[in-house]
Amino acid sequence: MELVLLGSAGWIPTGTRETCCALVRQGSEALVIDAGTGLRRLLTDHTLLEGVQHVTIVLSHFHLDHTAGLTYVPALPRDIRVEVVGPGAVAYGRPSLEILGDLLRSPLFPVPVERAFAAVRDLDTSPLAVAGLELTWRVQERHTDPTIGYRFGDDLTYCTDTAFDPATIEFARGSRVLLHEAVYAGEHSPRPDHASSGEAATIARDAGVERLVLMHRSLAPATDAELLEAALAVFPATEVATDGFVVRT
Repeated sequence: MELVLLGSAGWIPTGTRETCCALVRQGSEALVIDAGTGLRRLLTDHTLLEGVQHVTIVLSHFHLDHTAGLTYVPALPRDIRVEVVGPGAVAYGRPSLEILGDLLRSPLFPVPVERAFAAVRDLDTSPLAVAGLELTWRVQERHTDPTIGYRFGDDLTYCTDTAFDPATIEFARGSRVLLHEAVYAGEHSPRPDHASSGEAATIARDAGVERLVLMHRSLAPATDAELLEAALAVFPATEVATDGFVVRT
């Protein structure tokens, strides 16, 4: 399995980091996790979707830094079928189509949701079969709005926009790679809705993963070096992601 981070930032994109978006290719199918501003790379680097006929976008939640890239989808080649899978029903009690319809309609956006995508559906059973992959998922309650954590078999676990959550330890147990958010450096996060790099490292250590990759890096308050220093003290096999970071398992 190969995952490419098209966007590794949270909230605010910078000159070097777009907001959250990741790509997994499986032959003529592609899976995109989150649709932050990093999704624009599918348009600026045509090799990423070369030969792809079907793209499935799975969302962790609906905050704008994870959905802004959905407005870029109409610019993709028309022969690529794009489907969106969202957590509306399981996390918010509303269909994802209805939630995205609030975002993708005039006067906010000129292409309505029904025209922007081939289909919009909700997460239902776990595991979820998509793009030749099997994803298990769980609702993460420790954010301003609930989010979804995803796991790809024993290869990779993806958890963003969540504070430290002991339940993630069991969810990620035995994964080769844990991709986990880290907004703050240090042992403990000062806020109840985001994690520190030290907390992400604690989860990685206790879950017995092989590698930790820190993502959802914010513009402030911590530098890459500060995030990494706090994590390495707990879990030595830690890296800080940048855009273009490739995870191979």
